[in-house]
Order: sequence, then structure tokens, then C-alpha cells
Amino acid sequence: MTKFRKIAAVSLFVAGISTPALAQNFVPFGEAGGWKVYTKTDDNTCVVETNKDGLIIQMGVLKSGIGYIGAFTHEPDGASADGGTTLNIDIDGNQYYAPENVVHENEQGFSGSYIAADNPEFISDVANGQTMKVVDETRVFTLDLTGTKAAMEMGRACLAAAGG
Repeated sequence: MTKFRKIAAVSLFVAGISTPALAQNFVPFGEAGGWKVYTKTDDNTCVVETNKDGLIIQMGVLKSGIGYIGAFTHEPDGASADGGTTLNIDIDGNQYYAPENVVHENEQGFSGSYIAADNPEFISDVANGQTMKVVDETRVFTLDLTGTKAAMEMGRACLAAAGG
């Protein structure tokens, strides 16, 4: 029997809390594992980012201490729903679920979705896993996790340097 674990013990982000880094000011911090790490100057946090298969993939930690991972695009249908859909996530056979948070076309023209993450097992699986498969009601998205461990370590160093 498959055991699904919840990724975040908190509810969806409220509108007043910063969404992932697409709307922020970035200063390059470094690169690791094929990912770029940036300091976000407006709130002294950091974001880890890569471009894969036409998508911008971002990971980070909000000031609240809750992490996120998201996929964004300039495509107009990058966020076809209004959120609230439960995403099923498989990382090398480990199963998780989380509510999807949707970003419709922001001021930079990005759309997509992200999930909140505070489950240590999930965070470890993202760092150490090989493949993440995300399934919603109509789509399947697969992400190669190569380099995430090094990128997350640099992201932690960035947070320490930024005072976050």
C-alpha cells in the first residue's frame, strides 16, 4: 500500500505573504549543481533557480520559515486553474501530497504554481532524489533533481549571508 505524506503542515499562503521569487529583486550569489542562487534584496531571503524544459523552477524559504518549490512559464496557460488542487508528488517512489498555489500572470508575465514545504522527509528527498513527478488532475510534470543537494546547500549559505 502506498503511503502519502503531507508536504506542509500549514494551510495555503495568504495573499499578503510574498509569493515565490518571480516578483522580487535578485542579486546573483553563486551557482551550484546547475542551479543559480540569488539573494532577494527586498526581503533578504534567497532563491535557487534553474531553467528546465522551458520552465523556470524555483526553490526557496520564505521569512516565515516555510519552504516552497514551483514551476513557472511565460506561457499564458502556465496556470490554468485557480489553485487548491491537491498535487500528488512522487520522488523516487516516496509519495507526498500538497495543495497547489497558483500564480496567474504577474507583473513580469510569469504564470505557474508552487507548493509550500515544511516536511523534513520531503526536503531531504528533493535534495537527495533523482526524479520528482508531480501529478494533478490533468497534467504530469517530471523534474530531474540532479544538482539539487549542492544548490540547496548554497541556498542555505546564501540565507546565512543575507541574515535570513
